[in-house]
Amino acid sequence: MIKRYLAILLAISLGLFMWACSDPEEDDVTAPAAPTNLSYDINESGDGQIYLTWVAPDDNDVATYSIYRDANSSGSFSLVNTISETFYLDSDLDYSITYTYKVTATDNDDNESAYSNSVSLAPSNRFSPDTPDGLAIKAHNIPAEYRTDVELTWLANTENDFASYKIYRGVDEPFFEVNDHTLVATVTDVFYYDENVGADTTYYYVVIAVDLGGKTSDPTLVVFDTPLLEPTLISPIGNNPAASINPTFRWLNVNAAVKYKIIVRTTAVTGDIWEIEIPASSELEMTTTYPTTATPLSTNTQYFWFISAYSQQTGEINSYTAADAFRTP
Repeated sequence: MIKRYLAILLAISLGLFMWACSDPEEDDVTAPAAPTNLSYDINESGDGQIYLTWVAPDDNDVATYSIYRDANSSGSFSLVNTISETFYLDSDLDYSITYTYKVTATDNDDNESAYSNSVSLAPSNRFSPDTPDGLAIKAHNIPAEYRTDVELTWLANTENDFASYKIYRGVDEPFFEVNDHTLVATVTDVFYYDENVGADTTYYYVVIAVDLGGKTSDPTLVVFDTPLLEPTLISPIGNNPAASINPTFRWLNVNAAVKYKIIVRTTAVTGDIWEIEIPASSELEMTTTYPTTATPLSTNTQYFWFISAYSQQTGEINSYTAADAFRTP
């Protein structure tokens, strides 16, 4: 009797061991059913995007969905993406192409279903892009750096179907037509250097955004600036003696300058000991005197001075002179 019980117990133990060592799923070669009701949401699609939705199969082991796409009914479907959701937004699409989609389901054992039904749609171009924001301008005329240009910068557009920016320019006239004659560049960056400019000329600009379907934004507000002429130092220059230990600096005013910065230093390139910003005036000549409250200048000593000119109150240096020398008495 005991032997019979032991035999039964051994058989049960062996069966449990074999069951524990087996993988109940290892023989799963059955693909899930195909997704159904594949469709697009017309309200969520457009401007270079198509929004797809579908119904999941009843299989409880579906892991992912694969989206396949064909362009212009070529008959060749390519995998676009593999996701776990039952919706997908396809982006960066061409308005001239009709896209056809199919979706499959794949289970945890990589068994892929048959295709769902197919849907076809050409993305519409519903909205014009926004007007570029934050357009700023900086003009420069720096002969010492062989640089004369106008720099434009702005904030990037975020439309899915953004294509490019068009830059238009008027010369000496803020009211100019936006057309092929005033178009100076088409770019995809958010900056532009206009190097086809000259000193003492005011340039006016607007920027327009263009989408992949050819729709354009309204133009930005007009911005303008002038590459300034290099100021001319009058006195003291040429390493000649100044009239006073606190010399008066004189230079020619330049058109469109709004302020100047005067710097005095101990060498031609370093050793700044005094600087001051003063507003431009309508006078032909500008002057400023080294103050008695500044670091005293030594007698019979060589010093250097130069001027930076600005065309904007809060902008960067537009033009500057080379440093010239003088001697104190």
